[in-house]
Amino acid sequence: ANTISLFRNGVRISEPQPLPENLRGKVLYPTINYKNVTLQINLGPSPRQPLPFSCRMLADAASADVELAKLPVAGAKNEVVFPVGLPEQGFFDWVDDFVEKNPGYTELSDRKMQEWAYKSGVYRAKAQGGSNDKPSMKTGIPLMDDLSISRVLQAIAPTLKRNYVVAELKLASSQSELEEKLSQLDKSSESLPMGRSHPC
Repeated sequence: ANTISLFRNGVRISEPQPLPENLRGKVLYPTINYKNVTLQINLGPSPRQPLPFSCRMLADAASADVELAKLPVAGAKNEVVFPVGLPEQGFFDWVDDFVEKNPGYTELSDRKMQEWAYKSGVYRAKAQGGSNDKPSMKTGIPLMDDLSISRVLQAIAPTLKRNYVVAELKLASSQSELEEKLSQLDKSSESLPMGRSHPC
Protein backbone atom coordinates (compact mmCIF):
# COMPACT_ATOMS: atom_id res chain seq x y z
CA ALA A 1 0.00 0.00 0.00
CA ASN A 2 1.04 3.61 -0.63
CA THR A 3 3.52 2.56 -3.31
CA ILE A 4 3.75 2.81 -7.10
CA SER A 5 5.05 -0.10 -9.17
CA LEU A 6 6.43 0.41 -12.67
CA PHE A 7 6.11 -2.24 -15.39
CA ARG A 8 7.31 -2.43 -18.99
CA ASN A 9 5.55 -4.91 -21.27
CA GLY A 10 4.16 -6.70 -18.22
CA VAL A 11 7.55 -7.10 -16.51
CA ARG A 12 8.39 -5.25 -13.30
CA ILE A 13 11.29 -2.85 -13.89
CA SER A 14 11.74 -1.48 -10.37
CA GLU A 15 10.98 -2.15 -6.75
CA PRO A 16 7.73 -0.59 -5.49
CA GLN A 17 8.35 3.11 -4.94
CA PRO A 18 6.90 4.59 -1.73
CA LEU A 19 4.67 7.62 -2.15
CA PRO A 20 5.83 10.86 -0.51
CA GLU A 21 3.92 11.65 2.67
CA ASN A 22 2.24 14.70 1.12
CA LEU A 23 0.73 12.56 -1.69
CA ARG A 24 -0.75 9.81 0.46
CA GLY A 25 -4.52 9.85 0.37
CA LYS A 26 -4.49 12.37 -2.50
CA VAL A 27 -5.54 12.05 -6.14
CA LEU A 28 -2.39 10.97 -7.99
CA TYR A 29 -3.31 11.32 -11.66
CA PRO A 30 -2.07 13.41 -13.43
CA THR A 31 0.55 14.43 -10.85
CA ILE A 32 2.84 11.41 -11.31
CA ASN A 33 6.02 12.24 -13.20
CA TYR A 34 9.61 11.04 -13.36
CA LYS A 35 12.72 12.75 -14.63
CA ASN A 36 13.90 11.41 -18.01
CA VAL A 37 11.07 8.87 -18.16
CA THR A 38 7.90 8.87 -20.24
CA LEU A 39 5.14 7.37 -18.11
CA GLN A 40 2.04 5.90 -19.74
CA ILE A 41 -1.03 5.20 -17.64
CA ASN A 42 -3.56 2.64 -18.83
CA LEU A 43 -7.06 4.02 -18.35
CA GLY A 44 -8.63 1.29 -20.48
CA PRO A 45 -10.84 -1.65 -19.46
CA SER A 46 -8.11 -4.33 -19.45
CA PRO A 47 -4.33 -4.69 -19.00
CA ARG A 48 -2.21 -4.22 -22.12
CA GLN A 49 0.00 -7.11 -21.05
CA PRO A 50 -0.72 -10.07 -18.74
CA LEU A 51 0.51 -9.45 -15.20
CA PRO A 52 1.61 -12.04 -12.61
CA PHE A 53 -1.14 -10.83 -10.26
CA SER A 54 -4.69 -9.58 -10.50
CA CYS A 55 -4.95 -5.85 -10.96
CA ARG A 56 -8.08 -3.71 -10.85
CA MET A 57 -8.53 -1.40 -13.80
CA LEU A 58 -9.90 2.10 -13.37
CA ALA A 59 -13.45 1.04 -14.29
CA ASP A 60 -13.37 -1.52 -11.45
CA ALA A 61 -11.89 0.81 -8.83
CA ALA A 62 -13.76 1.26 -5.56
CA SER A 63 -15.57 4.59 -5.28
CA ALA A 64 -13.43 5.42 -2.23
CA ASP A 65 -10.29 5.15 -4.39
CA VAL A 66 -11.30 7.58 -7.14
CA GLU A 67 -12.36 11.20 -7.36
CA LEU A 68 -14.79 12.20 -10.07
CA ALA A 69 -14.20 15.54 -11.75
CA LYS A 70 -17.31 17.64 -12.19
CA LEU A 71 -18.11 18.60 -15.75
CA PRO A 72 -18.57 22.32 -16.40
CA VAL A 73 -22.17 23.46 -16.62
CA ALA A 74 -23.14 24.31 -20.20
CA GLY A 75 -23.37 28.05 -20.73
CA ALA A 76 -21.82 28.88 -17.36
CA LYS A 77 -19.70 32.03 -17.20
CA ASN A 78 -16.23 31.93 -15.75
CA GLU A 79 -14.85 34.65 -13.51
CA VAL A 80 -11.46 36.30 -13.26
CA VAL A 81 -10.69 38.12 -10.02
CA PHE A 82 -8.05 40.88 -10.03
CA PRO A 83 -7.41 41.68 -6.34
CA VAL A 84 -6.03 45.12 -5.51
CA GLY A 85 -3.57 45.63 -2.68
CA LEU A 86 -0.37 47.27 -1.49
CA PRO A 87 3.07 45.71 -0.87
CA GLU A 88 3.67 44.39 2.65
CA GLN A 89 -0.02 44.77 3.53
CA GLY A 90 -1.15 41.13 3.41
CA PHE A 91 -1.97 40.99 -0.31
CA PHE A 92 -0.83 37.39 -0.78
CA ASP A 93 -2.28 36.34 2.58
CA TRP A 94 -5.64 37.54 1.24
CA VAL A 95 -5.09 35.61 -2.02
CA ASP A 96 -4.24 32.42 -0.08
CA ASP A 97 -7.36 32.85 2.06
CA PHE A 98 -9.54 33.52 -1.00
CA VAL A 99 -8.34 30.40 -2.84
CA GLU A 100 -8.75 28.28 0.30
CA LYS A 101 -12.35 29.47 0.73
CA ASN A 102 -13.07 29.28 -3.02
CA PRO A 103 -11.44 26.05 -4.29
CA GLY A 104 -13.05 26.53 -7.70
CA TYR A 105 -10.56 29.33 -8.43
CA THR A 106 -7.03 28.81 -9.75
CA GLU A 107 -4.34 31.32 -8.84
CA LEU A 108 -2.34 32.70 -11.76
CA SER A 109 0.88 34.29 -10.53
CA ASP A 110 4.63 33.98 -10.80
CA ARG A 111 4.86 32.64 -7.25
CA LYS A 112 2.34 29.88 -8.03
CA MET A 113 4.23 28.98 -11.20
CA GLN A 114 7.40 28.72 -9.11
CA GLU A 115 5.61 26.51 -6.57
CA TRP A 116 4.32 24.19 -9.33
CA ALA A 117 7.83 23.91 -10.77
CA TYR A 118 9.42 22.97 -7.44
CA LYS A 119 6.71 20.42 -6.69
CA SER A 120 7.47 18.85 -10.08
CA GLY A 121 11.12 18.38 -9.16
CA VAL A 122 12.71 21.43 -10.79
CA TYR A 123 16.04 22.44 -9.18
CA ARG A 124 15.63 24.95 -6.37
CA ALA A 125 18.49 27.34 -5.60
CA LYS A 126 19.26 27.86 -1.91
CA ALA A 127 19.38 31.65 -2.21
CA GLN A 128 16.11 32.73 -3.82
CA GLY A 129 15.79 36.51 -3.62
CA GLY A 130 12.98 38.43 -5.26
CA SER A 131 9.53 38.76 -3.71
CA ASN A 132 6.18 36.95 -3.68
CA ASP A 133 5.06 39.16 -6.56
CA LYS A 134 8.17 38.73 -8.70
CA PRO A 135 10.15 35.76 -7.34
CA SER A 136 13.66 35.10 -8.59
CA MET A 137 13.51 31.69 -10.26
CA LYS A 138 17.18 30.62 -10.57
CA THR A 139 16.25 27.17 -11.90
CA GLY A 140 18.79 27.03 -14.72
CA ILE A 141 15.94 26.67 -17.24
CA PRO A 142 15.96 29.79 -19.47
CA LEU A 143 12.21 29.79 -20.23
CA MET A 144 11.45 29.66 -16.50
CA ASP A 145 14.12 32.07 -15.33
CA ASP A 146 13.10 34.84 -17.75
CA LEU A 147 9.39 34.15 -16.99
CA SER A 148 8.59 33.30 -20.64
CA ILE A 149 6.55 30.34 -19.38
CA SER A 150 4.41 32.80 -17.41
CA ARG A 151 3.42 34.55 -20.63
CA VAL A 152 2.54 31.18 -22.18
CA LEU A 153 0.30 30.32 -19.22
CA GLN A 154 -1.39 33.71 -19.43
CA ALA A 155 -2.04 33.13 -23.14
CA ILE A 156 -3.64 29.68 -22.77
CA ALA A 157 -5.55 30.37 -19.53
CA PRO A 158 -8.66 31.84 -21.25
CA THR A 159 -9.09 28.67 -23.33
CA LEU A 160 -9.32 26.41 -20.27
CA LYS A 161 -12.67 27.79 -19.06
CA ARG A 162 -11.77 28.07 -15.38
CA ASN A 163 -12.21 30.67 -12.68
CA TYR A 164 -8.97 32.53 -11.94
CA VAL A 165 -7.55 34.92 -9.40
CA VAL A 166 -4.71 36.90 -11.00
CA ALA A 167 -2.39 37.82 -8.13
CA GLU A 168 0.05 40.49 -9.30
CA LEU A 169 0.74 43.56 -7.18
CA LYS A 170 2.12 45.53 -10.12
CA LEU A 171 -0.97 44.71 -12.16
CA ALA A 172 -3.24 45.63 -9.27
CA SER A 173 -1.69 49.11 -9.00
CA SER A 174 -1.72 49.99 -12.71
CA GLN A 175 -5.03 50.67 -14.45
CA SER A 176 -3.44 50.54 -17.92
CA GLU A 177 -1.94 47.09 -17.29
CA LEU A 178 -5.21 45.88 -15.80
CA GLU A 179 -7.10 47.02 -18.89
CA GLU A 180 -4.54 45.24 -21.08
CA LYS A 181 -5.05 41.98 -19.14
CA LEU A 182 -8.82 42.32 -19.43
CA SER A 183 -8.49 42.74 -23.20
CA GLN A 184 -6.73 39.35 -23.39
CA LEU A 185 -9.69 37.52 -21.89
CA ASP A 186 -12.30 35.70 -23.90
CA LYS A 187 -14.70 38.16 -25.56
CA SER A 188 -17.61 36.42 -23.80
CA SER A 189 -16.11 37.14 -20.38
CA GLU A 190 -17.98 39.43 -18.02
CA SER A 191 -16.57 42.93 -17.69
CA LEU A 192 -15.16 43.85 -14.31
CA PRO A 193 -15.94 47.21 -12.67
CA MET A 194 -12.88 49.37 -12.02
CA GLY A 195 -12.44 52.57 -10.10
CA ARG A 196 -9.66 54.87 -9.02
CA SER A 197 -8.22 54.33 -5.57
CA HIS A 198 -8.56 57.16 -3.07
CA PRO A 199 -6.26 57.84 -0.10
CA CYS A 200 -7.77 57.12 3.33
